[in-house]
Amino acid sequence: MVTFDPKVDQKLNFGFTGGLVFKHVEQKSLGIQLEVNFLQAGWTENLDTTNSYSRRLNYLQIPFMTHVILGEGNTRFIINLGPYGTFLLSEKETINLIEGEEGNEYYGQGIDNKAEFGLCAGIGLSKNTSIGMFQLEGRFNFSLSNMFNSSESMFTSSKNQVIELSLSYLLDYHALKRGSSGK
Repeated sequence: MVTFDPKVDQKLNFGFTGGLVFKHVEQKSLGIQLEVNFLQAGWTENLDTTNSYSRRLNYLQIPFMTHVILGEGNTRFIINLGPYGTFLLSEKETINLIEGEEGNEYYGQGIDNKAEFGLCAGIGLSKNTSIGMFQLEGRFNFSLSNMFNSSESMFTSSKNQVIELSLSYLLDYHALKRGSSGK
């Protein structure tokens, strides 16, 4: 969804997120996690039964987070916190209005700010196995920048809000390196 001011009545807009995860843990329970993701965001407006409007935004997203590990053993709780940056790759609008019906002023207008930055916070579980690590996480991303220029649009605020549920599979680089050298 997108936080608009003035408010736009919306329903949940489902999308896809996928990418690469790089995690480095040097301390017992503290590390960093960097990701490079393809992220779908946007919004779908609650209009009447004959009119509809939605916008799909496809981003390249790079979160850089502090990775906190809680617990002992092979199954542990994790917390990820940090900033992210995104760049808009493409956008697509779907506008279905009855002839003669007027849409909002941003219908047909492209997103003004292609780059975005914000904060993300996630909580989940990690499970170490003999074939690698599995990580299940719920995450909330909140943009600190507006999509539309507030001086040129009807909105004083237009910020992405994304809730993600992700499942990651991570390989242990050091274990792979030891295995390939025969040690």
